[in-house]
Amino acid sequence: MDRDRPTPGTATFVMPYYGDGPDAYEHLLQAVASLRGQTDPEWRLVIVDDGSPDRRNRERVRAIPDTDRERVTVLQQDVNRGQGFCRNAGVRWAAGQGAPLVLFQDADDIAHPERLERTRRIFTEHPEVDFLYSPFVVIDENGKPVDRQRLTPSVQEILDSHDRPVEGPNGWIRIGVETGYTSLTSTVSVRTTLATAHPFPEVRGSEDTHTWLRMAAGGTGFKYEPAIPAQYRIPQSVAGSSDRNRIGSDYYRRKMDVDTDGFRQALAIALRRKTIEPSQAPRLLSEFLRRLAVTMEREGRHDLAAQILADAGSHA
Repeated sequence: MDRDRPTPGTATFVMPYYGDGPDAYEHLLQAVASLRGQTDPEWRLVIVDDGSPDRRNRERVRAIPDTDRERVTVLQQDVNRGQGFCRNAGVRWAAGQGAPLVLFQDADDIAHPERLERTRRIFTEHPEVDFLYSPFVVIDENGKPVDRQRLTPSVQEILDSHDRPVEGPNGWIRIGVETGYTSLTSTVSVRTTLATAHPFPEVRGSEDTHTWLRMAAGGTGFKYEPAIPAQYRIPQSVAGSSDRNRIGSDYYRRKMDVDTDGFRQALAIALRRKTIEPSQAPRLLSEFLRRLAVTMEREGRHDLAAQILADAGSHA
């Protein structure tokens, strides 16, 4: 078969990349290798280089298709625009290729070898599902497991949510008012139609939460697949995720603003679709804000928690 001509069933992995560290390219190669190890061979990968500052990294990324021409495409941005922008560019590319499924994959995470096989099977067997996610284990910069006690409260919160995973229609309500963020980006697979209808906001920080809320409100149903855990890389030589470190001290205030906007937009989508009654909206928004305040408290941002609770009171 000519892989330059993808078949209608060829899924697309979408991978933003920003080569700003000494290990970035090596971690990228490990991520790509985890895709080459997929048990389902019907896939392509689009890497979107987000204006990497390291010229050598940019050149090496451009060379990847030379050895894997039939599977890998690299799109290079001249200016750094953030992961949301890159994922949107990758989704547009996938839609242009006729890909039925988009699987989001960060450039330093490792995919389970059966990820695509099980994902395709679930989407085939469950036409009511358009959003699939799975659990993950945390690894450090060297690929070693990280003890749970060393994880931030926010990451522990995600892992706790998998004890009672969000499934079915209107998952945005449970995410917003009960579990908090639940679906790590490198575990999320969606139908391409859902991805194109609800693109990522082009902001830095918590853009994935914003997107999952809107996708859940505008889609048909979530499903959780425990058998394909990803390996989520959190370097232990620095505190927090790479996004958090790039944003700096403003990260949690930005998360507060972006998450709140995402929930408000999910409310608006649900009201348009008439999946909730207008009388429910103020209560749901108040419950969401109270849940967000819990997250901020756990992260030690008592100032933001107090601000959020004050806003919640006005919507009660």
